[in-house]
Amino acid sequence: MKGFIKTYLSEKEYGFIKGDDKKDYFFHNSSLKDKNKKDKLCEGLYLEFDQKATPKGYTAINISIVDENIRFKYEIPENIYTSKDSIINDWEFIERSNWVVTGSSRNSPDDAKYDMMQKAKKLGANALINMQYFKTTGSEAGTGMGIHYYTIHNFRGQMVNIAKKSTYGKFEIKDFKNINDEASKLKIKLLEKTKSSENFKAIFWGIIIVIIAVLWVSQNKEILVPIFGTIFLLVLGRIFAKSNNHDDWLNKKE
Repeated sequence: MKGFIKTYLSEKEYGFIKGDDKKDYFFHNSSLKDKNKKDKLCEGLYLEFDQKATPKGYTAINISIVDENIRFKYEIPENIYTSKDSIINDWEFIERSNWVVTGSSRNSPDDAKYDMMQKAKKLGANALINMQYFKTTGSEAGTGMGIHYYTIHNFRGQMVNIAKKSTYGKFEIKDFKNINDEASKLKIKLLEKTKSSENFKAIFWGIIIVIIAVLWVSQNKEILVPIFGTIFLLVLGRIFAKSNNHDDWLNKKE
């Protein structure tokens, strides 16, 4: 009997063959005649085998590869794949990175998830595992003197690259970006940006404090001038002297 591999789970070492008789045959790597050939197994590969009926269905045994010179490449997901689990069925892990990416949005969980996926894509990942959703609270100056608080939706996940070997694949290992390297380089740049933001904040507040001090020690007889001046400068500082954490969305896996 002959047939081609319909599905194959390389990490679990089993799959299904679509026989020339249109039946599906379960097989395991241990059923290969030559166990050293298991690394050649991939979807679309043509095999020759003996069939065996079992209570659970048909099984392929004594399996051999018809054309051992056939070349295979890799298929990847059409879109960024996300999973709450640490494994993804039917896919092989090319790289499990040590980095977690977080997406956020004030609008909706869907926007936060999309933000996470886009950030992961830019770093070369095509999937995210151990995905989690959580909420945080943001604040900003309100229309009056009070503070307005709002909900921030967040998704985070561990970046990985997944693929499956196939005779009709389009990608090779060299086509996959090294997520760990890409994330490490970007983290350094983002930390420098955060440090610059902190330095700007310190300088800005320093200038404001000096101006406030000048207002109060000046010989101005009108007390409202330093009072309203101080209020104005504090509001100005709250609006413009913010430090931004540019790197908090990209972190090493704990």
